[in-house]
Amino acid sequence: MRRQAGVVLLLALIMSLLLGLLAASALTAALHEARMARLLSEGLQGLEQAEATLAAAVAEMHRALPGECAACRPPPRPHQLQGQWHATPSGYFQLQNLGISSRATHLAEAPARLVRATAVSRQVEGRQVLEAVYAMPDAQAQAPQRLLWRQRMGED
Repeated sequence: MRRQAGVVLLLALIMSLLLGLLAASALTAALHEARMARLLSEGLQGLEQAEATLAAAVAEMHRALPGECAACRPPPRPHQLQGQWHATPSGYFQLQNLGISSRATHLAEAPARLVRATAVSRQVEGRQVLEAVYAMPDAQAQAPQRLLWRQRMGED
């Protein structure tokens, strides 16, 4: 009789240990999911900030364009904000005047000035970098037309 009481105690301890491991595993999974949700939220917020910054860059295109550059390359390491950037409430942007082209897509071979806008969200965690090339028709009354858009990753 006494032996069986010891076995029941041992089984209860093993079951308690297994339930504790299961609870720890569930807690770890919940923490990982919460971290993933936070990172996704920060990434989406950063993307919204970068889009708003692109809109500010388009508004700046109407006011003043930078001088034309020869062999313009995209800004190196934009996630680190090296170089000359314009600040907005939602982020930072840089404009590059790529020159006039008559081969821009969707413009029926009409000459247009191409401008690259690089936008960086203000927040550091989940920082997003967007690049877009706009065609500005010669008539200033027309709005710039976005020709291409890309999201730059941290290692770009």
